[in-house]
Amino acid sequence: MANYAISCVVTEVKTESKCCPGSARCKEGETYSPRTPVPSMCGRAFHALHPMALSMRFSERMVFESDDGIIVTCPDGYVQYNLKRLKA
Repeated sequence: MANYAISCVVTEVKTESKCCPGSARCKEGETYSPRTPVPSMCGRAFHALHPMALSMRFSERMVFESDDGIIVTCPDGYVQYNLKRLKA
């Protein structure tokens, strides 16, 4: 069974300040582990990302996945994350 590492990068923050107005205050370019939301990721964003990251981790490719990964937007609509499967 596949067991890939997944990268999670903030690709866009749709605010004037380019900083998320939520509790985590994330900024473009920050990277996260979708298994453990460190440094600090908004709980709502983590819950939106986790099912996709889990599916990517244990599958070869999902139908809607491009070579650049998957774009997931937080429930508040401010932050876009890029999930990408890391193949060794």
